[in-house]
Amino acid sequence: MSAQSLLNELLQHLPIRAYGRGAVLTLLREMGFAVKNKTPLEVTDIYRDDNSGELVCKMSPDGKGEFTAALTNLKLDMNHPLYRKVKNYQIEVSEALGKQDVEDTRQTSIDQEDRSGFRVGSLYKNK
Repeated sequence: MSAQSLLNELLQHLPIRAYGRGAVLTLLREMGFAVKNKTPLEVTDIYRDDNSGELVCKMSPDGKGEFTAALTNLKLDMNHPLYRKVKNYQIEVSEALGKQDVEDTRQTSIDQEDRSGFRVGSLYKNK
C-alpha cells in the first residue's frame, strides 16, 4: 500500500488514538509530560513530509501544545480498522531504512578503503 493511499484513509478516521513508542516517549518526557507506553495520544492531523515522504502525525498530549511524530513511532489500537495497514506501512518503512543503513555502511567501507593508501605527502613526492 502506498503512503498516499494510507494517508487518505487515515485522514477519514481523525482524530485517532495512538500510543507513543521509543523516541516519542523520550521526547514527551523531556518536555515534562508524564507518559508511558499505555498513555493515549490524540492524533489531530496527518501529512506527508516533503523531504522523506514519510507520514507525520500532529498530536497534542495536553490539549494545549502541539508536536509531531512519524507514524512509524506510534502504535494504533489493535481494534482500529486501519491497524493492520499501519503496521504493514511501518514494516515497509523500517525495512527501507534498514536497506539505507546497509548501503550507507557499504559506502563508508568503500570510502575507507579508497583513503587507506592515500597520504597527503604522496602528492609532493618527486618522481
